[in-house]
Amino acid sequence: MKNLIISAVGDDSLHGEWMEGTAAFDLCLIYYGNKKEVAEKYTLEARYFYQASGMKYHLLFDWIEKNPTLIQEYTYVWLPDNDVSIPTSEINRLFQLAADYQLQLCQPAMTGYISHPLTQPKPGSFLRYTNFVEVLAPLMHINTLLQLKDSFRLNYSGWGYDYLWPYLLGYPKNSIAIIDNIIMRHTKPIGADYSRFPKHPKKEMQEIFKQYKKGMQKEFMVYKTIPGGE
Repeated sequence: MKNLIISAVGDDSLHGEWMEGTAAFDLCLIYYGNKKEVAEKYTLEARYFYQASGMKYHLLFDWIEKNPTLIQEYTYVWLPDNDVSIPTSEINRLFQLAADYQLQLCQPAMTGYISHPLTQPKPGSFLRYTNFVEVLAPLMHINTLLQLKDSFRLNYSGWGYDYLWPYLLGYPKNSIAIIDNIIMRHTKPIGADYSRFPKHPKKEMQEIFKQYKKGMQKEFMVYKTIPGGE
């Protein structure tokens, strides 16, 4: 099994922390900055390096489209924001647990700056099967990624994708999960200045809800909890 991280990164990315141990995955960095010295540093740190400007999911889509044969060498692909703090050993376990539980779509539980309480670690839970994985750091099986990648271009902000993806997968009750036994920390506040977007992200999310209004769930659900942990 081969695993890959693809992350759109700026000048203060935390990806160095992800690679401090022995990594059971490859790293692809998509650098959206313009500093030559940073680009040179990141080129040495990553298995694959790509420099381009744009929004996270647009950049991810472009790289995947440019590397169709390469991407299919991997079984699981993780797409974290560059302000996620998590050690190498826990990333290795994330990939392994995704495979062990045959997950299509999942994420670690999250502390720090939180948008959705559902993603916080639940005491006594090892893993929860849900109908939601946040857009901030989803891990996808390669088949899931190839099925969902066209949605990466639906808007600029990415808002609403995390509600849409489980719908497009048919709301399976045993292959979308939040893994409470693995915790990542979101280190930066959620953005408040959306002037760079042609539309406010909330409007973009509403447009997704409107486009897929038949059957798309807005309420978070936990189908089953596998106990474990503290």
